[in-house]
Amino acid sequence: MSDTLLSVIIPTYNVEKYIVECVDSLLRQVKAPNEIIIVNDGSTDGTLALIEQNYAHIAQVKVITIENGGLGNARDTGIALAKGQFLFFCDPDDVVVDGLVAELASVAEQHPETDLFCFNSCVYEDGHIEVTSPKVRHEQFGLQKAQDVFMRLLRNGSYTSAVWNYVVRKSLIEQHKLRFVRRLHEDHNFTLSVFLKSQQAWVSHQVYYKQRIRSGSLTNSTKGEAFFYQRYDAFMHAYNTLNSAMPKSAWRSQLEKAYLVHSFRLMIYLSLYNRTPVPEYICNAIRFMGRNLKTENFKEWLLFNRPELFIALQHYKVRRELKRAA
Repeated sequence: MSDTLLSVIIPTYNVEKYIVECVDSLLRQVKAPNEIIIVNDGSTDGTLALIEQNYAHIAQVKVITIENGGLGNARDTGIALAKGQFLFFCDPDDVVVDGLVAELASVAEQHPETDLFCFNSCVYEDGHIEVTSPKVRHEQFGLQKAQDVFMRLLRNGSYTSAVWNYVVRKSLIEQHKLRFVRRLHEDHNFTLSVFLKSQQAWVSHQVYYKQRIRSGSLTNSTKGEAFFYQRYDAFMHAYNTLNSAMPKSAWRSQLEKAYLVHSFRLMIYLSLYNRTPVPEYICNAIRFMGRNLKTENFKEWLLFNRPELFIALQHYKVRRELKRAA
């Protein structure tokens, strides 16, 4: 077994304004032989110069530059280089809170069967790190089944496919040959697979991750038609993985429905907050995939049986929120 407990993988592309704050937040707790692998994805600004200037002399920081190929390719490059028992994928413009590595080390020692280390997260607007809003919200803590954690996040609406949402055992990734592959929406199938393939998960009470919301970023910019189709395609890929990874059972049916409800609601909101119509292929998919589902409440029934009416009601709600925020 490797002496390195944790490898942090940071894909970086043109983030000169943020990369130092991100890496500094990690260096406060990532000590050798643990490692921080920065994959410079062909940056054209001052990102690489800042990294070399600030971290080239630090043993636990490893820097590799590759031709620009997108987040997925950069993360896959990091996986191939990582020596840690656990992997943590950190975005280069976010901040990691002190305590994550210490609790991970304690959990790995006391519960060596742990595949997945989960924690709460929050978001903040660029320049106002002290003002945060909840992002991922766990409701039960300690050692539990990974699929139970997945289900609770789906049901409380705070599930995200973002890979900074957890720390995962590298042997699980290698055993199941999990890779990102795609350039956009590369994390949907990866994260779903991680939750389905993991056995035991530890869920911390703590908020260990702060996601920066900045104008012009991929997650906070106006999206075109291609974005929504690629997002839908990634959802379908992950949904097919869910069905093929588990035998038919009452539990799989519950998990499938929870994933559909969460995913369709999210795709609807993405369109509405983007001030664009919900694509017709999404409405058709909602009707087709929900035709045999047993709904538990009126909202679920409305979503799957009258998606246009459901969307119209949500549109009214979103317009009011956007008007208040203007």
